[in-house]
Amino acid sequence: MLRLGGTRRPVGGNYDVVIIGAGPAGLAAGMYAARLGLKTVILEKTMKPGGRTANAPVVEDYPGIERISGEELVDRFYKQAKKFNAEVVFGMEVVDLDVSGDVKVVKTKRGAEFKAYAVIIATGLSSKGLGIPGEKEYFGKGVSYCVVCDAPFFKGQPMALVGNDDHAMEEAVYMTSIASKVYVIPHADKIEASESFMNILRNSPNVEILEGARLVKIEGDGQKVTKIVVKLPSGEEKEIEVRAVFISAGEAPTTEVFKRAGIEVDKAGFIKVDPRMHTNVPGVFAAGDVTGIGFQIVVAAGHGATAALEASKYVKQLKRVKKVQLT
Repeated sequence: MLRLGGTRRPVGGNYDVVIIGAGPAGLAAGMYAARLGLKTVILEKTMKPGGRTANAPVVEDYPGIERISGEELVDRFYKQAKKFNAEVVFGMEVVDLDVSGDVKVVKTKRGAEFKAYAVIIATGLSSKGLGIPGEKEYFGKGVSYCVVCDAPFFKGQPMALVGNDDHAMEEAVYMTSIASKVYVIPHADKIEASESFMNILRNSPNVEILEGARLVKIEGDGQKVTKIVVKLPSGEEKEIEVRAVFISAGEAPTTEVFKRAGIEVDKAGFIKVDPRMHTNVPGVFAAGDVTGIGFQIVVAAGHGATAALEASKYVKQLKRVKKVQLT
């Protein structure tokens, strides 16, 4: 179990670097930054670290660790960051930033104000769920928002893919080599995906595309998903036995507050970064899923380490060359 040792009170103060988000990217950044001698604080809006990773029942694709729960992996990240004296403050939702000068100011919903030379944004993504019965209850028990992460756990079993765009169809194609049967449920009037993906799916013997169908319910035995209920265009409801349901209704980066502060994002809202995790604002870096790159734990951790290394160089230059002081 995760043992939380972070501060929860509305505090604030001066730091070398403020990291926003305590998922794999943020925790890795915190561990590296603190180990490099930077006074480091990690702000997490929820009351526990890990983000979506903490909810993963099993992780098998993190190098050097054959099999581990997401919660335990995050716990290791968290302890390592704390070992090097990174502060972790829970319940701190960032609502405003001023990154226009050498001294960055980060303000939270609870009234705390943090000043720093550098900021690392690692706020990840928010999955767009469907809000249907059984979705929340069976999350981690057959319901997932990441095909690449979790489909291999259900190899040789029937699965459903819910979505209607290119990304969803690409995931369905990937599933054809893993599942005994793939049911494609658009959850929309029509599928809006490229013909290249659709041709592969239409010619795959283990794929059934339910045009115009919508997912209305996910059912199980309390421990695992056993079937779904879909509503066909005719209005008829149909039960389908599946072991896993992958929902590809989209994920959104939580970047509006950063966009308002002048940090550039792309059309989808992902923060734009260069290969060294620099944003368009000097002293502001971004790491992990919020950049729209990779969407894997190991990638996020690598981003966090890179951002911290770059932040360290930036902070030391401000102190030594420009003689900037926090006030």
